[in-house]
Amino acid sequence: MTATPVRARPRAVAAAAPGHQRSVLESGLRVVTQSMPGARSASVAIFVPVGSRHEDEQHAGLSHFLEHLVFKGTRAHPEAGSLSQVVEGIGGSVNASTDRELTVFSSKVPAEHVDTALHAVSELALHPLLRRRDLAAEKPVIVDEIRMYVDSPSDHVFTLFDELLYGRHPLGREIAGTIGSVRRATHEAVVGHWRAAYRPGAMVLAAAGRVDHDEVVRAAAEWHAAGPPDVGGPRRRPPVAAPAPAPAPGGALRVSHRRLSQGNLCLGMPGVARDHPDRWALDLLGAILGDGMGSRLFLELRERRSLVYDVSTFSASYADTGTFGVHAGFNPEDAERVVRAVLEQLDRITTDPVDADELERARAYTRGRLELRMEDSGAVAGWIGSGESLLPRILTVDEVIERLEAVTVDDLLRVAQRFIAPSEARLAVLGPFRSRKPFARALRS
Repeated sequence: MTATPVRARPRAVAAAAPGHQRSVLESGLRVVTQSMPGARSASVAIFVPVGSRHEDEQHAGLSHFLEHLVFKGTRAHPEAGSLSQVVEGIGGSVNASTDRELTVFSSKVPAEHVDTALHAVSELALHPLLRRRDLAAEKPVIVDEIRMYVDSPSDHVFTLFDELLYGRHPLGREIAGTIGSVRRATHEAVVGHWRAAYRPGAMVLAAAGRVDHDEVVRAAAEWHAAGPPDVGGPRRRPPVAAPAPAPAPGGALRVSHRRLSQGNLCLGMPGVARDHPDRWALDLLGAILGDGMGSRLFLELRERRSLVYDVSTFSASYADTGTFGVHAGFNPEDAERVVRAVLEQLDRITTDPVDADELERARAYTRGRLELRMEDSGAVAGWIGSGESLLPRILTVDEVIERLEAVTVDDLLRVAQRFIAPSEARLAVLGPFRSRKPFARALRS
């Protein structure tokens, strides 16, 4: 890491929930860390509070485009690929991702090289070159990425479902934008987006594994000592997320024809916001219905009726809304039977109380999956970083387990009746289907 004089100092260290530490630098950057003394790795990530939800239709995909463009060159690594070679040369990895409400730059390395990981993510988020020539070079790469998603039926059906549920709202669009919006993107728009959204006071730095909080804070304080790079133009106002729209009504149906040997569907409905008190009950309902080979949908549709190869529940939670649903891949000849079978399971869970043993199995399954995931330093960094970025405060794993333990059989029935009743189902289907009639019949039944 390039050393610079340390002029910025931590201005506050807040009392942290057990398991992690938190500091706020003079720049406004929040630093959260969690030590994992037995770990042999260190994972760091910078969380930027911007994503596809912050884009209007004209600039769809801009956050994702920017996430790509920073890898073309940074202040200390001007050549494309040179930063990745540094990290990979010590056995680590560096990556980035864009979601609806966050962009994340992350690196995982052997613990003795944590300084390299910190340098890598800071270069990407804070010191990109954003050259005009790199914009033109990256456009065809992103267009190919979008085509890859479209060519994968099991991925593309989720986009069709989001479009059905949310229409032209940003929540209904592909995160990467469209081929047209990517080709229209201008250098000025990309640079303006970076200057507006990539503000230290809005960002979070998270580190987990064999890390020392004070050392991470000292490294982060150095990043802003020399001030931000000059990539042109004044700072702009931060982008604002579009409020959640009214969803499509229950019974909405979209059938997309494509010559495929398998059908894919997403049958779902609006879920809950990430801080909604019923989130935990809905998570357990998802586990009971379709998470794992012992779930109701898997046992009924695959093992007993041989209607599907793959079936599972899915969910997403945003600041003020969410989704919950079922995905399945199936023989097109069985399309109507598959939809009816899914709806039968939804109806059953909204009318017949889950028994105590099944609830406890789902609770143990969900708790165990969480605890196993938290053995990975990258997962822990993601947990504390996203919690600091998106929630009023970071929840510990024990606090989440307490919330899961508090869910009762009565809670499950109440939440199922409120959020996943069959009458509220919306259906997106992709496959070799010429007619909507079989699916409309199933939804009405």
